[in-house]
Parts: sequence; structure tokens; C-alpha cells
Amino acid sequence: MKIEAKKKFGQNFISDQNLINKIVSILGDDKDQLIIEIGPGTGALTKLLAQKYNKVVAIEIDTDMEVILKREIPNKNFELFLSDVLLVDFEKLINEKKQHENQKVSIISNMPYYITSEILFRTLNVSDKLTKAVFMMQKEVAVRVCSYKGENNYNNLSVACEFYADKKYEFTVPKHKFYPLPKVDSAIISLSFNNKYTNQIENKEKFLVFLRKIFNNRRKTILNNLSNVTNDKAKANEILDNVGIDKSLRPEVIGLEDFIKIFLELF
Repeated sequence: MKIEAKKKFGQNFISDQNLINKIVSILGDDKDQLIIEIGPGTGALTKLLAQKYNKVVAIEIDTDMEVILKREIPNKNFELFLSDVLLVDFEKLINEKKQHENQKVSIISNMPYYITSEILFRTLNVSDKLTKAVFMMQKEVAVRVCSYKGENNYNNLSVACEFYADKKYEFTVPKHKFYPLPKVDSAIISLSFNNKYTNQIENKEKFLVFLRKIFNNRRKTILNNLSNVTNDKAKANEILDNVGIDKSLRPEVIGLEDFIKIFLELF
């Protein structure tokens, strides 16, 4: 019997066991992990996660799923956290649920399309506590996240994810794999967090705000966009001269390392 999905929660369920195995395998074979799942739904992924890893905490907004999840996943290492994920203090949750200091922490989610960006940025904000994130999202957004400079879909989200992690477009998930049938295909991406770039910038949230402003009008030149940030075109000219970046370039053809240079020069 299929559970009726609720449109208000952006629910789309998967039941293909081969697909489930393939998604979970991206988290790796290290059994001693704390896994945080966002939106377990009926527990298709959760069941395998609880079998494979030492501790699984699932955050679910739909209280109707509580009975189903607790019945389907009786494992002692599984804990259900009934809450809107956008209200969860991730840092506090991780600190409370980690079983020891060296335990790896990973996040996995079949993300509701309507809050994909919010979940992504909340994940990035606690990236220093995470090893990996595995997300299923709308294919169009996944392509954007995994784009690099010069590619059509490259934007501030692409740069932000590259800033925090090695990003990878894992594979496409056709829409017929879900019920109810969504209008578009999905994709799995993975983010493997590192400090390759984050150590260069102290105020990371300020850098993300800067990126959003720089891409505010991606068809304008970097000089025009930076002038909107500085409110001073002469200052923007000076910054770009100092870091050696062509003022006629558009943000979509400028890479992460150059954005870092501009930011550090600006602030």
C-alpha cells in the first residue's frame, strides 16, 4: 500500500532498492559514522542507513510519518527528530548526537525542491563539522551546484559549494523512479568537505553574501557588479587593478580563487 504524499511538504518517495543501495553507498563503508537524514519520509533510505551505520538521526516535519518510521526501523541506533529542518540548530544537534570526538558526520537527504537552497546553505554553515553530504535534488539545481566557471549554469551557488567542498554530480535519477511522479528529473550530488579554501577567509558568511551580490546581475561586467557592492566605482576599479582581473569580464567566467582575491582586497 502506497502512502499518500503531501504536496505542502514537497514529498516524493522512492522505493527502488537498487537506487537506494546506490545512493547510500556514496557515504562510504565507514560504519562508525553519525548520519543525519533530512526528510526520511517512509524510511526507504533510513532503513538501510540504520543497518549500515552506527548512529542515524532523521529529521522529519510530517508527524504522520512517526508511526511508520518507528515501526519500520526498530533499530536502537535510529533516532527520529520531529521538526521543521529550517528550525533545527545543526551545530547543537551534531554536538549532542556525536558519540565520540573523532566520529565522522555526514548528511543525506532526498531534498524537498522548495527548500533546496536553504538546506544547502544551512549545511555549508556547519561544514567544519561534516565529512560529506549526499543530496538528491532537482536536476537543474544539481547541474548548477556542480558547474564551474565558463559553464552556462555557473552562479553564486556553484562558487559557494566549491568554496566549501569537492563537489560531484553523481548520477541522474529519472522522474519515473518516484511516486507521486514529479514534473522533472532529479540528480544525486555529493559534497566532500575540506578546508582547501575556507581557511583563507575568516568571515565565511560575509563571503557568501558577497558572492550573491557579485552575481546579482550575471550578465553585467565584474566592474559593474563590484561597483554595486562598494557603492564606489573608483574603489571597484582600484580593487580589480590590484588583483589583476579584467574589468570587462562577467562573473560567470571568473573562478573561485579570483573571487577570494577580490573579497580579501575589498575587506
